[in-house]
Amino acid sequence: MILVMSGTADGREIVKELHQRGVRLVTTVTTAYGEALYREMGLGHLCVEGRLDGEGLLRFIEEREIDTIIDATHPYAQRASLNAMEVSRAKGIKYIRFQREGTALPQSPLIHKVKDLPEAVETSSRLGKRILLTTGFNSVQSFIRLKDKIDLVVRILPIPEHIEKCLAMGIPPWNIIALQGPFSKEFNVATFREFSIEVVVTKDGGKEAKTLEKVEACLETGIPVVIIQRPELDYPVMYSSIDKLLNGLGL
Repeated sequence: MILVMSGTADGREIVKELHQRGVRLVTTVTTAYGEALYREMGLGHLCVEGRLDGEGLLRFIEEREIDTIIDATHPYAQRASLNAMEVSRAKGIKYIRFQREGTALPQSPLIHKVKDLPEAVETSSRLGKRILLTTGFNSVQSFIRLKDKIDLVVRILPIPEHIEKCLAMGIPPWNIIALQGPFSKEFNVATFREFSIEVVVTKDGGKEAKTLEKVEACLETGIPVVIIQRPELDYPVMYSSIDKLLNGLGL
C-alpha cells in the first residue's frame, strides 16, 4: 500500500490519479480543513487527519502495511519530510519526494531573500510599519512580538481555530484576512492597496501557490517583499512532475 503524505494541491492530485488507477493507498493530512477538501473530492474514505510525529508515523506504516511513502507535504514542512525519510530507512521501504520547482524570481532591490523565520522577522521589521504575513498560521507566533511597534496583517486559511488563536494573540479582527488561495496578481495588488500594506512576507510555494504573482504585485505597488527560502534537504528520490512520478511508480 502507498502512503501519500499530502498537504498541497499537488498531493490531492496525486491521490486522485493513483485512486483512478486502482492503486491501494491512504493519505494523511494535518488539519480538519485538509480532510474536508478530500471529502469534497469524494475521497474522504482515503484520508486520515492528524499530525504524526516520527513514532506515530512508524506505527501508522506498520499498521497499514505501507511499502511506499510519497511525501507531498508543503515545501516548508521540513520536520515531516525528515521523519518520513528516517522511518522509510528504518523500515526499508521506498521514499519518494514530490515537490514543484521553486520560483524564478526577477531581479529587484524590493526583493529580500532570507533563510528562515527569525531573519524574516528582523528584516521585515526594518522595511515598514505595516506588514502582511502570507506565510501561514504557524508563522504568526514568530512575528507577534512585533505587534506593539508594527501593525501586523495576516492572511490565513479560513479555519475557525486559527482565526480564534490570532485574535487571542492580539491581532484585531480587521487585520485578519481569512481566505483560501492562491491569488492572482490583480487580487494581491487590490489587497495591498486596500490594507495599506508596506511590507509583504511570503514563502516560495512555487507555481502552485502563485508566488510569482505575489512578487509581481509587490513590484507593481513598490512594496518590499521578504521571501523565506526553502529548506534544502537531501532527498533520495524527487520528482517535480506528476507524470514523471507516475512513470517512476510504473503506472
